Amino acid sequence: MTGKYDAANPPAFKRLIAGGALLRPFSQGIMEACYKATNEVYAETGATNPRFKKLYESLAAFRSDSYLWWQVAEMGFDSFQIRMRSRT
Repeated sequence: MTGKYDAANPPAFKRLIAGGALLRPFSQGIMEACYKATNEVYAETGATNPRFKKLYESLAAFRSDSYLWWQVAEMGFDSFQIRMRSRT
């Protein structure tokens, strides 16, 4: 499903731009507010749903470990590829 989503986004992005849309990333403040609200919902749900809490804790631990690799390998390479795209 992720591959399908990633494949469909670039053409959709181009259609939006061709139609005059001005696309911008969310601001740091918006991202931080969303992050805070999401974690509050996870905590509230986990407080009343032990199954959710167990699954989320497992996911969060895996994600945290995955970010260690991602920061060293994937993020650096992706940033490099994006910078190089404008040079060719």
